[in-house]
Amino acid sequence: MYQQILVAVDLSKESSLILKKASALANLHHAKLHVLHVDQSFLGTYDGLVNINEADFEARLEEESINAMRALFADNKMLVDKYFISSGNIDDEILHTLKQQAIDLVVFGHHKSSALRQFFLSISEPIIREMPCDVVLLKI
Repeated sequence: MYQQILVAVDLSKESSLILKKASALANLHHAKLHVLHVDQSFLGTYDGLVNINEADFEARLEEESINAMRALFADNKMLVDKYFISSGNIDDEILHTLKQQAIDLVVFGHHKSSALRQFFLSISEPIIREMPCDVVLLKI
């Protein structure tokens, strides 16, 4: 049924569990598995408050994400078609990747939290409203 599955990871310790479940879904559907990590960019938020070399900061952040992604897959034997690491607004980057790669199922991990925290701080709730494909939320 699904041909292109994207799993969004935050490179936390729970990411390995999310990847295993997404990989099982991909195997079940004989689908290609894609992995995305988005480094949320806060640089514009602090303009003028802190003197940061944006190019160096972004390069260092990307290198740290690449190393964390490599470590995440070091012990896993999953077949992943494409890996994506991007920087910016999480919602925008996920939606962009979904459209660019013709994704028909996206898998997210969802941390348990209070209703108030979910309403104001949840990344998953706003993006789900805009989702052009099916969504699987994994409780972590």
